[in-house]
Amino acid sequence: MIDFQVLTELAFREGVERIGVGVVVRDASGRILMIRRAAHDVLPGLWEYPGGGVEDGEPVPAGAARELAEETGLTGLPLEYARYLDLSNQRGLRVRQFVFTAVVPDGTPVVLSPDHDGHQWADPERLPPTGEGQRTVIEWLTGRLAVPGWRPAGGYLTTIARPSAYGCFLVTDPQGRVLGMRSAVDPGVWNFPGGNVEPGETPFTTALREAREELGLDLAAENPETVTRGRLVAVIHEQAGTEQPVPACGFVFDGGVLTREKQARIRLDPAEHTEWRFETAHDWHARMTPARYQRLRQVLRAHRSGVPLYLERPVPADDDFEGVLVFVTDRAGRLLMNLREDRPGMAWPGYWTPIGGWRETDESARESAVREVREEAGIEITGLRPLPDPDDDLGLPLTRVLHAVWDGPAGDLRLGDEGLAVRMVPLDEVLDLKVPPYLRRYLPLLAAEADQPTGSTP
Repeated sequence: MIDFQVLTELAFREGVERIGVGVVVRDASGRILMIRRAAHDVLPGLWEYPGGGVEDGEPVPAGAARELAEETGLTGLPLEYARYLDLSNQRGLRVRQFVFTAVVPDGTPVVLSPDHDGHQWADPERLPPTGEGQRTVIEWLTGRLAVPGWRPAGGYLTTIARPSAYGCFLVTDPQGRVLGMRSAVDPGVWNFPGGNVEPGETPFTTALREAREELGLDLAAENPETVTRGRLVAVIHEQAGTEQPVPACGFVFDGGVLTREKQARIRLDPAEHTEWRFETAHDWHARMTPARYQRLRQVLRAHRSGVPLYLERPVPADDDFEGVLVFVTDRAGRLLMNLREDRPGMAWPGYWTPIGGWRETDESARESAVREVREEAGIEITGLRPLPDPDDDLGLPLTRVLHAVWDGPAGDLRLGDEGLAVRMVPLDEVLDLKVPPYLRRYLPLLAAEADQPTGSTP
């Protein structure tokens, strides 16, 4: 549906002083209905298509239907919006005329108003004397109609999927934890501050308004250096699904950091949300459905990158991962292991695990794996091969699993910026360490491939 209120407000912001309507009526033969102004009317003898001014408070489509009925007696026609025409009226005021079009059978009778004294069905190439603006509109419309498959905007919009749009903010605390608000309508859902775009709004102004309504905070005032820049984090196109039966296009903006002092000013709207909390990305996994958690991880990946990402929901099959787990073995049958730090919000704190981590920007699984091994162990791997995806109950959400054989000496290993230690561990000694349960699934696969190298250092 076209929002003529928004189009009208835009016209006034552009200096338009009056709103008008016009209707180009065509018959089945492609001729245009032209009506002639009576001798007692302004501009007597001028031929024109039906139209006039919109009355106070009258919707634009209703004004078009009314003018058509008053001037020609034609009623009940489906009017399709085509375009607008800017002109000056007899008093010199700027007018924006919204032009509609309709089709009637050949021979349709016309009943003129007292302000008109004649009518004709004119060939578009042989119009009677008319204004230059109206001639331009008719020529434009008939030219477009000659293009196969073209329809006026008002009709075309009824044939396409029109997604809704929403705007929201990604807000964190000084520790990098993410703000979520529990829905009052669906307590199992945790939302970012934001909502659906309303008429006349942009996604960014929507996000600002919704944050004020839902948090009681003006984020632009709380975090002006970040929020007023309107930094886009991600654009998410979501196909229609069970939760939402129409497509949606979401715009996620950077809402900055809320310190404890700023958090103390949060005032939720109880009709929308019952509580708020900041959680690490790892801990949100336990509170979200898989689909919502995947969307969170996508947004956080975009946020880390510093470059807006285009994302899709559902995720394409070959792009359906956010993290990698990399089993690096050597020819001696040892596995590269990393001792993880023991701190809140970390997966497997204090455990020995294979190398792994979250995806960055638009990396492939192989690119992520190579980078993670370089960052965490200081070595280069090649010849990666995929291993079976983890079972859902193994605590590895959205993860691709890969394997490579490394030929270099153990002395080349260098602990990177994550973990407490890295070392090569014989496969038959791995379970003697404190390790995650998923190792029990993958160790037999690695043992079976111990004599089949799949890569080497450059």
